[in-house]
Amino acid sequence: GSSGINAEYGIKDALYRLLNEATKLEEIQGVFTTSDLIRYEDIDGTELLKDAGEKLKEILKSKTDAVDNIANFVRQKSPLRQGTQMQRDPPTCTYILAKDGQMGDRINLTFYPEFNAEVNLTETVVHFPVDVYEFSDEIKSAIHLTDGLEEVFVDNYSRDRFIFAQYFGSTSGLLRYYPAYYWEDVNNETDVYDCRFRSWYIEAAGQPRDVVFLMDTSGSMYGWALKVAKYTAKRLLSIISEKDHLAFFTFNTTTKPISCYPNLERARLKYINYLLGEIDKITAKGASNFTIALNTAFDVLEESARLNKTCDCQRAIIIFSDYLRSDYAEILQRRNPDGRVRVFILAFGAPNQGDTTKLEEIACTNNGFFSKVYNYGDVVPAISNILAVFGQPLSLNVPNIQTTWSTVYYEYDRQNFVLTVGKSVVLDYSLSTSAKIEPFLGVAAIDVDIPQMKTIMTGMFSGIMYAFMINNNGVIILHPRMVPIDDFTDKPDMDINDMEVTENSNDILEVAKSMLNRTTGSIRARSLVYFPDTIRGKETFQDTEYYMTSLDGYPFSIGIVVPSSERQIIKVDADKINKTLVRDSILSDVPDRLRWKKYPLCTKNITDTIDPNMLDAKELQLDPCYPDRYNTMAAEIQLTDPISKWWKSAEFTEWKSTLFLNNCTECLLDAFLVTNAGITRSYRNMSKDSRVMDPMDMQPFIHSRKGIPANTLLMSLLDRNDEDNIHFNISYSLGVQVGGDIFEPLAVAVKVQLKALRYILRKALGNNFNRVAVTLLDENAFIIFSTNDGYSPTEIDRFFDKTHPSPHLSGSRSISRSTR
Repeated sequence: GSSGINAEYGIKDALYRLLNEATKLEEIQGVFTTSDLIRYEDIDGTELLKDAGEKLKEILKSKTDAVDNIANFVRQKSPLRQGTQMQRDPPTCTYILAKDGQMGDRINLTFYPEFNAEVNLTETVVHFPVDVYEFSDEIKSAIHLTDGLEEVFVDNYSRDRFIFAQYFGSTSGLLRYYPAYYWEDVNNETDVYDCRFRSWYIEAAGQPRDVVFLMDTSGSMYGWALKVAKYTAKRLLSIISEKDHLAFFTFNTTTKPISCYPNLERARLKYINYLLGEIDKITAKGASNFTIALNTAFDVLEESARLNKTCDCQRAIIIFSDYLRSDYAEILQRRNPDGRVRVFILAFGAPNQGDTTKLEEIACTNNGFFSKVYNYGDVVPAISNILAVFGQPLSLNVPNIQTTWSTVYYEYDRQNFVLTVGKSVVLDYSLSTSAKIEPFLGVAAIDVDIPQMKTIMTGMFSGIMYAFMINNNGVIILHPRMVPIDDFTDKPDMDINDMEVTENSNDILEVAKSMLNRTTGSIRARSLVYFPDTIRGKETFQDTEYYMTSLDGYPFSIGIVVPSSERQIIKVDADKINKTLVRDSILSDVPDRLRWKKYPLCTKNITDTIDPNMLDAKELQLDPCYPDRYNTMAAEIQLTDPISKWWKSAEFTEWKSTLFLNNCTECLLDAFLVTNAGITRSYRNMSKDSRVMDPMDMQPFIHSRKGIPANTLLMSLLDRNDEDNIHFNISYSLGVQVGGDIFEPLAVAVKVQLKALRYILRKALGNNFNRVAVTLLDENAFIIFSTNDGYSPTEIDRFFDKTHPSPHLSGSRSISRSTR
């Protein structure tokens, strides 16, 4: 009835008054509407995209420069460059083993949060596989070759503080890495790490490949031979990169694919995992028909090229067999006259089982390699030989060796996603051949921390605008919602469809197509936006503009997502910033009531872009590469200063003491505001009160306001432990009229206990408190509070229908709609 409607508006009025008195929201709203310090401009997505692309290329170039420095050092250190032959017994060098239990006694290890470990920033350590002899000639040569790299590593790190791990992996399996830290086994498992079989090494060690696997499953392969062959095939699949294309066939009297794909397919992780499962099912029986198998392999390579399912680079056939019973030179001469398809043959079975001479001839005359694999110990050397042959073309064109970028993978040490930049270190083929030195020395690499890249890209935008990046194969490299989950794998292998959802699925497919084609443009769609603010979070579709472009010189494309609620951006008249006020605010409030979202410093000199007298950029950790963001945050500090003065005043203390008639001194836990650019103000001491969020955690709070109309109250459940520890946010997004749009530059909120909500209800309802049943719901129809009979705090955060199945049958009682 009418009493219920009056109760609803009475409650809303009481909540609004609480917010306004606690945060001065009307005063702040007026300041942001009339101040001549700022103005609101429509976003130019194309220009924003261009600026973001240029800044990203600067960041990426610093990574490639660092890798070049490592590669050049090793190349110059090689015996050929020094004018000496490879010595049988290289000079003795001192080194620290990565798994040296006494490492802490030999060098000083200090914990650095950015590395999430105790490290030494002036030393390197070495690691090599458990099946490699530490004092072998190959290991000693690799140690000598990389001795002195710490100077290059330290210099790289001094130039770019966001270069994390740096390392060089040699063909012997030795890994020298920086910074120095103790190598711990994952989950106490045996250390089987071999740098030569990591994706970053594989991708840099050779050009992309089209590979057809042919596994002999005739009866002669039954037993041990097939078991080792299947193990070898799995290890080979682990060195296939996503840039490669492959097909896998078995043959006896017939030849058939082990998958449902008859042609080459890109080696995405999902496809590799599928093949690994099918390999386990392979059995051996019958005779073998090698003629059909060979012709099938060449047919697949030709048909895939016609279908454009190819990397159009190196092509190879890898054969798993025991021995041949005929001469197949005629077939190979006809199908592979120029030897452009490399043929690798791996011979299995007992050492005295059959004649392998013909197998060796086929491999050698077709630019491949022949290896005998009689037991598990022969597998790694055989695969290393294949990698060395795949790497030979690089030595023919040393000046044009390209930097490679791995797919994103999970780094267990840092417990987050990492991208590795690598480059082959190769000597000129003609010179190395005359000196009888292997031209391929190894791979130089550095790690790029994906969370750091996220932070940098976040710093380019305000509000809920965001950017994402994919590689040329469509794999997501960076996205705000890309976080480790319980069932993640080493390589997440996600594409745009895994991260972005549009009402019309064709829209996101068009975005993906445009980015894969490396075109520049924009597409309008209604996309799903997720706001991780409350316990449940919130999703809503919004009109969105996608802007896309490629990064010239790099295998990436970026997209910027601009929701309809972000059509404007704040521009600041820097000359009108009250530098004294801003500086005094920082000095007086830090770390008590003023925080800011921190962005990493770039490598530019601060004085190049920012007035050093304005703010202490190093203290703020603002990026001087983005002066607009810097000025916006300074302006927001100035414009929100009135609320700081209010919270520090005696009047506020008196108001707070009488707020709940002294019946609930801790009912008001906090009052705060959060701006688009990342300024957070709170009346509580944020450095001492664990109940107040850090500004980095507060950004989702203002983002969630974007999903509802501005100037609207919203209630969100924050914590639910017991009745005395149930906390709510009552928030309000301030809207400013800009032309025909409403722009939301900031939001304010109070954090209250459940007891405060009960007091507000009682005061708002007055004499009707015992006559009218009121249920407050959040924006998703989950219970915030209820005066219904039988209500208990355990019902909070439950869906309304589950606790009130028939609210419309509650007689004279009425249910209040959400405060929204």
